[in-house]
Amino acid sequence: MGKSANHVTTTASCDSCHKNFSSFAGATFNHTGVTPGSCATCHNGSKATGKTSNHISTSASCDSCHRTTGWTPATMNHSGVTVGSCATCHNGSTAMGKSANHVTTTASCDSCHKNFSSFAGATFNHTGVTPGSCATCHNGSKATGKTSNHISTSASCDSCHRTTGWTPATMNHSGVTVGSCATCHNGSNASGKTARHIPTTQSCDSCHRTTSWIPATMNHTGIVAGSCATCHNGSNAMGKTANHVTTTASCDTCHKNFSTFAGATFNHTGIAPGTCATCHNGTTAKGKTGNHLPTLASCDNCHRGTVTFTGAQMNHTGIVSGCANCHNGSFAKGKPGDHPRTTADCSSCHTTRTFSK
Repeated sequence: MGKSANHVTTTASCDSCHKNFSSFAGATFNHTGVTPGSCATCHNGSKATGKTSNHISTSASCDSCHRTTGWTPATMNHSGVTVGSCATCHNGSTAMGKSANHVTTTASCDSCHKNFSSFAGATFNHTGVTPGSCATCHNGSKATGKTSNHISTSASCDSCHRTTGWTPATMNHSGVTVGSCATCHNGSNASGKTARHIPTTQSCDSCHRTTSWIPATMNHTGIVAGSCATCHNGSNAMGKTANHVTTTASCDTCHKNFSTFAGATFNHTGIAPGTCATCHNGTTAKGKTGNHLPTLASCDNCHRGTVTFTGAQMNHTGIVSGCANCHNGSFAKGKPGDHPRTTADCSSCHTTRTFSK
């Protein structure tokens, strides 16, 4: 007996494949020397086993995926597979399809899976995902959800996070309850007060805006009177300037406008008589004007009002002559037009502090 009509075409010796000399059964084909890509010449279902009925639809040669040592395991060669056609095979029948907990999507497998030797390392393509539907997948089961120390919120992930990555995230404070800042801004969930923050139990939003920490507008409501220097010490908040009036009085003794230091009204209570020029020197506080009466006397000899310089009453005590130094019509009232002609000192005739005749 020789080769049958449907015998594999070969010039190899019979015993290259047939090892049982009592029967032709159980022959093991020796694929050595078979031309790559010619498998289907024999593996056509007639001469040798061909593709099964549920084989992946392909025109590639058998040896693109299968080895000559056995049909299985086979390594799928995805070269030349049409983009977007994955589900033609990956349908759970011909080849593995989506798992039960796969992200719900109608997108093609290769939209996310780029590694054809494994499903691992898939990069999700968020294109077309409906805004606000993140938690449909990001629930800790299908995809990563909130961490245990995540800010407590019912807002959708995309309110703060971008689809390109969890971080950096931009917090959307819309809808945050007024006065609840410290729920997150506690130094754990989100940045809290710094070590040199002004001591306060007020809510962050009393001073800070949700757009940024700075600039902040200090809300002085409820600040205990006389406690200004607790913060206004040059460290926590601005303190006295180098040319500030020398005083141990509390800031709010004079400063009443808490949005600015301007418009302070000095409280002269307790100022020692005769010490006015210590501050009223033209630098620390307003001093004498250019047309002020020449005098070395203390301001409070004549100026009695601490709110305004007007309404001063001249104190002539100790003045015995030289009246015209001031009573010259410039600094103080001088001789009227009908005054008798004289070069004598005023005090020669006027012995009182009035000019009545």
